[in-house]
Amino acid sequence: MDAGEAITARQQLMKEQGALMRSMGEKMKAGQVQAAAADAVKLEQTASRIPKLFPQNSVDPGVSRAKPEIWQKWSEFEGYAGSLEKKADQLQATAQSGNAQATQMALADIGKTTCGACHTTFRGPEIKK
Repeated sequence: MDAGEAITARQQLMKEQGALMRSMGEKMKAGQVQAAAADAVKLEQTASRIPKLFPQNSVDPGVSRAKPEIWQKWSEFEGYAGSLEKKADQLQATAQSGNAQATQMALADIGKTTCGACHTTFRGPEIKK
């Protein structure tokens, strides 16, 4: 996979993950706690693919928001992806239990400590087109 293909694939994956997070939030608001479990499984599966979609220096400032720091701090970057995978698995189990409060807390934790933390560190500003 060349840099352009990697950028396209990872942008699609991140959009899919964002949609999963929104879907789980909507399900929680609707009181459909156990229904969020299927989205958590998909989130776990996509998290495992993240590192492969960031081959060395696949940066294109006009197209990709990926910062060069990803490759300078690769183990930290991989750690966020691994944490997302692990926490998504835990979220799935919590959602299946039907415990709304614990599921909401787990969902918020993922948003803050994995997605948000990684984006704060490794994602640049929006690209204006």
